[in-house]
Amino acid sequence: MARQDDTPELPPSKRSKQDRFLTVQLYPAVNPKIPWIRLRGLWLLQAGFTPQTRIRVRIMNDCLVITRD
Repeated sequence: MARQDDTPELPPSKRSKQDRFLTVQLYPAVNPKIPWIRLRGLWLLQAGFTPQTRIRVRIMNDCLVITRD
């Protein structure tokens, strides 16, 4: 069984190195009404996001864009 934060397995014809699937969850330790997203994996390193890298999150209509700052 896959963990909640795993990328689901797709057929080889549908897989893309650019696609990642996550689930927005609630963060009960602080406030059960605050949504949060956890990003983790070697794919972050491959995309240039090394530990201690500052990032910028731009909010757009139905879209978040994450870039190095």
